Amino acid sequence: MGTKISKEEMKEFQNTTKNKLTKKDIQQYYKFWHELFPKGDMDKKGFKKFAKIAMPEAPQDADIDYLFRAMDSDKNGTITFKEFLIFQSVTAPTTQPLQPNELIDMAFDMYDEDNDGYVTEQEMRDSLTNMFKAKNLDVTSKDVVKTINQRVENLLLLADENGDGKLTRQEIQKACKKDPSLL
Repeated sequence: MGTKISKEEMKEFQNTTKNKLTKKDIQQYYKFWHELFPKGDMDKKGFKKFAKIAMPEAPQDADIDYLFRAMDSDKNGTITFKEFLIFQSVTAPTTQPLQPNELIDMAFDMYDEDNDGYVTEQEMRDSLTNMFKAKNLDVTSKDVVKTINQRVENLLLLADENGDGKLTRQEIQKACKKDPSLL
């Protein structure tokens, strides 16, 4: 597989990303992807290689599975180039503004560690801790622990409509409509 995209492939990639990325963006991602993963798909081992490039400041022991879950949209344990493009088009679109519902869906997939359709208080806490750690913050410091706890408590307070201590995708979407700062 080379680093050139045929017209048909480009059209397919633009459709896949709902035209949220320019042709130049797609070409650059394609080249980067195929240099890093010449066989096509990225598994968890390959993801760690990718993460070192994408997040060089993250400590070696940072748990970045939350990002893998967000990119692996079909949950089969590998990330295809199309899945990678979808992630990029949702989190960093270059031709259209960010779409809140798409971001919420992606965030939900990051937090829902066991894919049971709910985000528990512990899953929120674990994911936030991992995100802060990936940003090279001291997740044992009082300030960071306090920030994580406040974010979890605020989200539960705003979104947990039935008080069961876990959130559905719909509960999070409703809460974000009420308070866009949650995004």
